[in-house]
Amino acid sequence: MKRINEFFLLSLIATVMIAVIVYTLYSVSYKIKTYVGLFFSFFVLIMMITMFLGALIYLFSPTNISLAEAIIINNASMLILLVYLFLNGKKLAKSSSFSSSHIITLSVLTVLNEILMGATFSLADFGIKFFSSLYTSVLTTLNSYWFFYPMMIEMLSLYLVDYLKRNAKKELFPLIGITTFPPTVFNFSQWIYSSIVISFVLSLLGIINSKNVWRYVYLITAISILTTLLLPIIFDIVIVIDMVLYYFYLLRHKSKVS
Repeated sequence: MKRINEFFLLSLIATVMIAVIVYTLYSVSYKIKTYVGLFFSFFVLIMMITMFLGALIYLFSPTNISLAEAIIINNASMLILLVYLFLNGKKLAKSSSFSSSHIITLSVLTVLNEILMGATFSLADFGIKFFSSLYTSVLTTLNSYWFFYPMMIEMLSLYLVDYLKRNAKKELFPLIGITTFPPTVFNFSQWIYSSIVISFVLSLLGIINSKNVWRYVYLITAISILTTLLLPIIFDIVIVIDMVLYYFYLLRHKSKVS
């Protein structure tokens, strides 16, 4: 019963985090008009990153010192960002077009949030024994349902928003399916083999229905899926890169403001 309650609480917190990220990226796509709005998008994502880092520090070693370190990290990052805002307020208030560097940075920050969310919730859920080394920590994080399914929900939510606004990019949809059936997320044979087949077929559909860079993205993803039984870290790295490209491609055509 305690395990169920803990899982429910973690799921509830994760839902809030997902909603914040989705709304932030939705705002970048459709609502933000100035650099001030863009700044606050960066602010939200960076604050979430520092929050997850603080939580990880505390969960690794739950002491008063680690709690103080977590608070310092959060407060220091917030102070730096606010000072920057006050010093550049007039410049940021101007309307302009967002550059590709803005969008790629937002994409990287979003994926970093998802990775740290996966690490934090996995550590809270599974315990420190799965984080005994850097390699096992990375494997646990990137092969956890706490990484994949919040990410998938964010992707699907933003895709549905675009679909309702008639801006959906069909070449992105297979990637949502692949993150729904990652072969590495559950450790039993029925899931592993069936999800390899499903994800591989989805990659082939992506290759068929895509052009230019996304055709190569799905080709590399398909190859990485076949390596999951022997070397899952390859699939993990490819998925992380895919996600950065997903958000960049999703946001880049809608980021210009007048």
